[in-house]
Amino acid sequence: MAAGDGGQDGGRITHEQLEASKIGLDVDGAVATLDVEGSVEPMEHEEVEGSTTTVVIAADVLFEFDEDALSDDAEASLAGIAERLEGATGTVQVVGHSDGLGADDYNQDLSERRAETVRDALREMLGQDAPEIEASGRGSSEPIAEETGGDGEDLPAGRSQNRRVEIVFDGG
Repeated sequence: MAAGDGGQDGGRITHEQLEASKIGLDVDGAVATLDVEGSVEPMEHEEVEGSTTTVVIAADVLFEFDEDALSDDAEASLAGIAERLEGATGTVQVVGHSDGLGADDYNQDLSERRAETVRDALREMLGQDAPEIEASGRGSSEPIAEETGGDGEDLPAGRSQNRRVEIVFDGG
């Protein structure tokens, strides 16, 4: 019953009763610091070694779960990469990866289909000026994160990191 509300007996809560109902809050103990850098996984990142660039895109950005058709948001991610590939030299490699859920042969096939879909989208964006682009899949054979914890618990964030597409190119 809030202050000023009438109860069944029409009574009211007094200011003293309201004040007595308050509990203290230990702000220092109730507020935790959030490590954003350690808590948020980037959806796209880049690794450069010499003249070779590897752009890693979370498959969750490009595809719906367990699908190989590009999502509505995928085009924007791929457009920026396509622009950079205009200056690429040599063959561009598109490599699909899956998480470890399901059968190995299914994951291999899914990763290959996803890589082919990305390759085809990049070719279409670049038109006749597209460099040679090859697609391959690695299934779940090259995880970058643990998918289960020490006591066997499922680690969805790890599985999400393993679902990815890598685009490897020189130049650009």
